[in-house]
This record gives sequence, C-alpha cells and structure tokens, in this order.
Amino acid sequence: MSGVEAQTESKKPLASAMYVFGDSTIDPGNNNHLASIAKANFPPYGRDFPNHKATGRFTNGKLPTDILSELAGLPDVLPASLDPDFQGQKLLTGASFGSASSGYDDRTSQTLKVISLGKQLENFRHYRVQLANITGQETASKIVAEALFLISTGSNDFVNNYYVNPLMAKKYSLAEYQDYLLQSLHEFVQSLYKEGAKRLVIIGLPPFGCCPSQITLHNLLSNTCFEKFNDVATSFNQKTLALTKEMALNFSGLRIAYYDLYQKLYDMVKYPTKYGFEEARRGCCGTGLVEASILCNKGSITCNNPSKYVFWDSFHPTSEAYNIIAKDLLPIVLTHLNLG
Repeated sequence: MSGVEAQTESKKPLASAMYVFGDSTIDPGNNNHLASIAKANFPPYGRDFPNHKATGRFTNGKLPTDILSELAGLPDVLPASLDPDFQGQKLLTGASFGSASSGYDDRTSQTLKVISLGKQLENFRHYRVQLANITGQETASKIVAEALFLISTGSNDFVNNYYVNPLMAKKYSLAEYQDYLLQSLHEFVQSLYKEGAKRLVIIGLPPFGCCPSQITLHNLLSNTCFEKFNDVATSFNQKTLALTKEMALNFSGLRIAYYDLYQKLYDMVKYPTKYGFEEARRGCCGTGLVEASILCNKGSITCNNPSKYVFWDSFHPTSEAYNIIAKDLLPIVLTHLNLG
C-alpha cells in the first residue's frame, strides 16, 4: 500500500467537502435539468456506473472528481447540485456545480444554453444558504473553509467558441482571448475566496488537439494530434500556472495549486500501452471518431472493453483514464494544500 492510499484509508476525510466548478469533465448531471442538447443521461453513457445508470456523466463510469472524492475519504459519488435528491445530509460533503459545454467565457455557455461559470457561482451561494439552514452559519463557514475546491474548464472556449465563431477572431487575437479567459478565472477565484474558499485546485487544459473528434475534423489525412490546438492548450496552461502563482501571493490564506492535466493525458494518448490501454485514436462509442453527447446514443455500437480505451466518446476519456488522472492529482492536492 502506498503512503497516499494509507492516508486516504484513515477515518478522517482529507477535506470536509468537495466543491467543483467547470464543464463536462466534472458535470455529474446538472445539464439533465436544462433545455440543452449537451446531455449524457442516456445509454450507453453510464454503462459501467453503479447499476449501469446513465446519470449525465460524459463517460462510461465515474468522473475524476468522483474518484478523487472517494480517495479523499468523502462519498464515492459527487452529486450534481441540481439533482432533486441533493438535500439534507448530502449537502454536508459537497457537490459539483459544473455544466457540460460551459467555459470561462459566459458566451461559450450561451451557445448550448448551459450553466455559465457566473451562474455556477450563484448556485454555490444559494447552496451555502441551504447549508447554513441545516448546520448553522458558523458550522457552514467551517465546512467551506475546510473543503477542497476544484475548477476544470476552458476547452470549450476554444473548440466551441473562439475557433467556430468568426466574430471572436475579429474581436480578439488568440493571446488577447486567452488573457480574457484568465481574467475571468481570476475574478472567479476571487469570488470563491470571498465565499470562504481556502483550498483550491485549478486543472489545466487537456491536449484537446488529441481528442478523436478534433483529429477527425482537423487532421484526418495525417491522423495525428492537431498540434495547433495543443499549442493553444500549452500556451494557455503556462499563463494559468503563472496566474496561479500570482494569486497564491495575493490572496492571503488561500492555498492554491495547479494540476498539469495536459502532460498526463498526452502521455496516455502517445503511449497507451504504458497505462494498459490498446486504443487512443478512437473512442469506445460508435466509430469513436466524431460521436459525443446525442451522437453517442443507445443505437450506437460500443466496444466490448472500455478499460482498453483512453477515450469513451470522441471527446471525453473513459472512467479508466479518469481513474489514472485522479490518482495522479491526489498527491498534488496533498502536497500543495496541506491535506492529510
């Protein structure tokens, strides 16, 4: 047993609760309650989730935040904040406020009528009122102060906004748009800080140029990662890391860490057998080249063994890949946030 595993098996959780904000990488089903096509609450999504239930998670099983929650000694399934069952004692250990297809830019969310980062913050504030009604204000503040906050978003701002809306490129250069997104991130962190957040992890962008859909759309002839998008992710991540360091200095009492998702997922895509995978070019659902959300549905043929695939659909990793990511993230959380 590793030191990390030993720590997470202790009776006391590493954090009082977990609060998550962002996009489909951490949305456990909030979009189920929206008039949006950005949903995954139907088969074959969830085929490897407990009871084979399609919850709205954009993968075959659990999300990295579910796995991280369990590793931290919290419930093994992080609930969606909009789930009608999210009430009573369930409020005490946190939730995901994330919404698939959202981004740092509120205009990204408007495209598919999903929950913007600003609205996610509003929902968190509403949740805090509910929490205080149950526990009292003092205890609610203590839970928030001892909780782990996590932000995971940004890919949609480029894939579904900047590079598909010609007006965006006219208004902003790439560098200007990245800086605009980082300003949004800064303001969001500042708002969470004012709400009492003390421990925060920012997840960097993945190598979204390696997603099967992006290779199919932009690099089909060479059948390799679309490096233009990967370069966008890399440069944005460098700026995000610099901003994280700056905020660590400026927000007194806030322990903040950056997780380099890019390198871990890129390594899985480039060297899949190293992690026990056999397929990194196609997703498990359908052809695996273009399907995601409604294009991955009960009529789609799926692979026999998703654990051999890096990607579940053409954009989202399998729960097996997410498990590797969550376990890679945990030491960052423990080391930089003084947990455990």
